[in-house]
Amino acid sequence: MRESVMQVLCAGLGTLAFALFFHVRPRHWLLATLGGALSWLLYLLVFWRSGEVFFSSLAAATAICLWSETLARVRKAPANIFLIPGIIPLLPGGALYYTMNALISSDMATVIQKGRETGLVALGIVGGILIASELMRVILWGMAHRKKEVQRRWKQSGGQ
Repeated sequence: MRESVMQVLCAGLGTLAFALFFHVRPRHWLLATLGGALSWLLYLLVFWRSGEVFFSSLAAATAICLWSETLARVRKAPANIFLIPGIIPLLPGGALYYTMNALISSDMATVIQKGRETGLVALGIVGGILIASELMRVILWGMAHRKKEVQRRWKQSGGQ
């Protein structure tokens, strides 16, 4: 439990560092940092339940993308300033390092194991972003379509 809390705090601090690196405006720092901490928290919760890095990455990436799209509309800012720093804690840096290290050492069993893990995490992140982006596109399209329909009916009724 204590280790998980420390991981979430470190994920938030790492996200803040990348928000600074990517020149996110100071008024967005808190929400960008919170997004990274939330993405890692969700990753840990799903991993604890399923034990699968793919589903954990998929769920966390979907959530952070929905978070980013929502904040973009609320804060009137680009979604990327919340999405990119929020994805940072999910990146499979450690697994990629161990894959490359095993490749140099000619340890093919570890290359296959860690390479598979790296690929699954990356695929989960990409899948989560795609799912959330399409979900937001459909929701926004539906809202725009509904608004046009309400306006059309209002005009047909004489505008009263």
